[in-house]
Amino acid sequence: MPYRDRVITVCGELVADLIEQPDGSLRPVAGGSPANTALACARLGMPVEFLGRFGADVFGQRARDRLAGAGVGLRGSIQAREPSTLAVATTDAAGHARYAFWTGGTADWQWTDAELEGAPAPSTRAVHTASVASWTLPGALPILAMVGRARAAEDVLVSYDPNTRPALMSPQSRDLVDQAVTRAHLVKVSDEDLATLHPGVHPLDAATRWLSAGPSLVVVTAGSAGAAALRPGRSPVQVPSARVDVVDTIGAGDTFTAGLLLALLGMLPDEDPGPGLLGLDDDEVRQALSTAATASGITCSRAGCEPPTAAELATALGSRP
Repeated sequence: MPYRDRVITVCGELVADLIEQPDGSLRPVAGGSPANTALACARLGMPVEFLGRFGADVFGQRARDRLAGAGVGLRGSIQAREPSTLAVATTDAAGHARYAFWTGGTADWQWTDAELEGAPAPSTRAVHTASVASWTLPGALPILAMVGRARAAEDVLVSYDPNTRPALMSPQSRDLVDQAVTRAHLVKVSDEDLATLHPGVHPLDAATRWLSAGPSLVVVTAGSAGAAALRPGRSPVQVPSARVDVVDTIGAGDTFTAGLLLALLGMLPDEDPGPGLLGLDDDEVRQALSTAATASGITCSRAGCEPPTAAELATALGSRP
């Protein structure tokens, strides 16, 4: 099956973000790291399917409408009986987002093996999972099993972003993150995530340890300090962040992931794309990081998670020094 006919499958939570406004009110917006990545992939022109559990309330319906309206496929998603997860998002003076979550008994963490049976579909080119759903029981175990099936398929790239939320994590959560890392070809992780998972260890040292566990490429993002890519036995490749006036950072990391997938999937062979990451030269890796950073910068220049279109990204890349 030709690459252009195959999809990116994204699995994980969709969260109702209640975003604080200048007047102190809260504006509800459909969010959640995996859902945001699926949205960004679709806006960038990639065929994408989202596997999520939509809550039985107005927030779940809004999330469904937002994703479907962007062209995200939802055939494998579940209409759950449980309510949606809520998150209150506030930003500091620099636009950096902070979250407080309401997660008890909500839809996103209730995946069963039966609901993910048959996933990923044979048409899948890449699988991406991320964030709270990947390390919260009971649903994390069926997700990990699905990701393991994807890793076993030689023509599927597996991508992972732990996107830690310290207030929600337990020692068991950290073990589940480690399990997901072993199943991934590509890991995107922030320096803040690594500080949570490996306190007192330099982010690049922690990321290097992960390379021995299974990934071919680990990308560490560091906000305004840019991003670095690590591969076994190679020197890190680094790029600066995009120069933009930051409104807020909501969805920035998720858009980075989408931009990274867009660039890398255009470079990798149809067969065995995961190990194919090892064959990329430094210039190709630098180009992928620059694409991701530029896409992320556009999202940072807007309020909330509003990823760029393919045309907007192309224009921005053309003007970037």
